[in-house]
Amino acid sequence: MGKIGDKIKMSYFTEGEKRWIKRHTEKSLQKLYGKTKGVKMKPTKKRPTKRTDNPIIGKLLKLKYRINDTATTEGGWSDDMSNDKRYVQSLINDIREHKFTKLAPEDGHCCNGLWKRYE
Repeated sequence: MGKIGDKIKMSYFTEGEKRWIKRHTEKSLQKLYGKTKGVKMKPTKKRPTKRTDNPIIGKLLKLKYRINDTATTEGGWSDDMSNDKRYVQSLINDIREHKFTKLAPEDGHCCNGLWKRYE
């Protein structure tokens, strides 16, 4: 059977007619659905992920994003927020530079306090 439907066989049409049908079918689909033929879907990610093998960096990046989100919802950066973000960013840079696999206990306690503060 044909591509258009069960009742019409494509072998009855000339090559020019087949091109015309195909082109106008694609145009009507684009009018209905936009540029894609698929279903309109929601985006799957809110922000791009940074691929890291070290889970500490991923957690610290989430903490940094949490501080950023808090600053945007509150309408600006305070000195405490900017200092906290700078501290977390310095930890991330140190871990990447020296390839640490564990966080120092005092840094862990500080980060836990930041998680509680920016919930």
